[in-house]
Amino acid sequence: MSQLDTTDKALQQAAFRPLQQDAFQGLQQGASLKGLLKPFKGKGELAQFAEQCRVLEVGLKALAQNVLAQVQRHPFTLLPVRLTEQNTQAGTLFLRWQHVATRRMGVGVWAQMVSSPKTPVSMLQNLYALELQRITLNMQISLIHSIGKQAAECAEKMGQAEAVLMGRLQQGTNLTPHN
Repeated sequence: MSQLDTTDKALQQAAFRPLQQDAFQGLQQGASLKGLLKPFKGKGELAQFAEQCRVLEVGLKALAQNVLAQVQRHPFTLLPVRLTEQNTQAGTLFLRWQHVATRRMGVGVWAQMVSSPKTPVSMLQNLYALELQRITLNMQISLIHSIGKQAAECAEKMGQAEAVLMGRLQQGTNLTPHN
C-alpha cells in the first residue's frame, strides 16, 4: 500500500468521529420516557418534567456544538458546504447544511456535494456519517423541545384549573346560610 493510500485511508476513517454512547451517558441519567407515561398529579410534577426536558435540550445542544467543532477543522473546511447551526424562533437549535458561496441551505446542498465528482471519494463516508449524526441530533432536539413545551403548557393549564377551583371554594366559605 502506498503512502498516499495509507493517508487517504486514515483520512477516510478519522475526519469525523460520530458521537458514541458515552457522549449521551449523562443525558440518559435524567431522561426517561417512563416519566412521561404516568399520572401527573399536579402542575408541580409537570413543571419539574418540563425542566428536565429543558436540561436535556441544553445537553443535546452541547453535543451539536461538539459535532460543529469537528467539521470546522480540516479537511471539512476545504469543502464548498458547511454545517452550521440555525436557531429557530421557538428557541431550538438545528444543524443545517449551507453552501458557502450561495448561502443556500438544506439537505439538497449536502446531496449535491456528495454527488459531485469534485468531492473526494475519501470524504464520502465521513460526510455520510456526519449527515446521519445531524439527522439524529435534530430529531432528538426537536422531540425534547416539543415534549418540554407541552409539559410547561400543561402545568400552566393545571395552575389555571387550580385557580378556578380555589376561587369557587373561596366563594362557598364566604357565603352566609339562607334560612
